[in-house]
Amino acid sequence: MISNKKVSVIVVTYNAEKFIINTISSCLNQTYKNIEILILDNASSDNTVKIIESLKDERIKLFKNTENVGPYKGLNFLLEKAEGEYVAIQDHDDIWFPEKIEKQIKFMEENPEFIACGTNNYNFYEGSDILILNKKPFASAGKNYVPHSSLLFRNKNFRYDANKILSDEYFEKKTLANAGKIFLIDEALTIHRIRTNSRNLSKTRFKLTFNNIKEFFDINGFGWKSFVYFISLIFLKVLSNKVRMIMEFKIFKRKNEKIKLDDFKNRFKNIKI
Repeated sequence: MISNKKVSVIVVTYNAEKFIINTISSCLNQTYKNIEILILDNASSDNTVKIIESLKDERIKLFKNTENVGPYKGLNFLLEKAEGEYVAIQDHDDIWFPEKIEKQIKFMEENPEFIACGTNNYNFYEGSDILILNKKPFASAGKNYVPHSSLLFRNKNFRYDANKILSDEYFEKKTLANAGKIFLIDEALTIHRIRTNSRNLSKTRFKLTFNNIKEFFDINGFGWKSFVYFISLIFLKVLSNKVRMIMEFKIFKRKNEKIKLDDFKNRFKNIKI
């Protein structure tokens, strides 16, 4: 029988009124029920808070900031509040499959040598109504890295270094990896939204400065994979989402599967994007 240990789902929101219902619903609808959902709103100027407050579920705990402190200071705030023996990270515009947490907890309970695990994902290019599925394990520079919004880890007082330009990668590749191994479940159980307005954190977080370049290679080491990954970050900043999608599907992930949104909805009728 699978463990019933509590999982603290932590979400930092900012102006996510278009997405937040489906995001939080995908957390509430998990087949694994012993969860709490901790949400910190970073001073949204739209209806994000009002929408969250309309969700009447005792598992949701909403905190409201009067100023935007950024995503990683926000995650640290929520980590201080987390009561679960496990923590799961969710982005405010991404979607989980219902069985995601259940499969992760099963793996973690059966493999105590691992400190964390994640899953593969679909990239959803909302401007083109196309999803690209990773068929192979998630590829990034170095080891111990999984898609951030799929990450689940043991709650052992870990914190993000919010001063790092690549705080999520530093957290996984250094902070968590120093405490144990990270496993990737080779199944797509999350949907990462590539937004039409290019406001994804990944689009803006990496600025080309000497200190940032040094930090990148300190985290990822030197090697061919690191260099290719570095170049991809640069391209991400300058290419439109449509061009990025074409390059991803035709070059970088040409062996992967491209799915039209309507076909995806027909295949997964219980998933709302």
